[in-house]
Amino acid sequence: MSRAFVKEDDGERGNTVADIQFREAKVEWLKIQEKKLDTLLNDPKSKKIKPDTLARWIKETEADIAKTKKELGYEG
Repeated sequence: MSRAFVKEDDGERGNTVADIQFREAKVEWLKIQEKKLDTLLNDPKSKKIKPDTLARWIKETEADIAKTKKELGYEG
């Protein structure tokens, strides 16, 4: 195999690794946002948050979850 092919393969592998790492970061972000939403909806401490603020945070978190799922190609 010539060096030209090895360098090209290394570049493709680097791109693949970067894509995998990006996807893993998105999946982790999704888990965090889903946990945040669960806390906002179900934790008794969230009742101490002003209703308008709580509603806004829930709406923003739900939108972020939907956006991230779309980016990941998840159904939903």
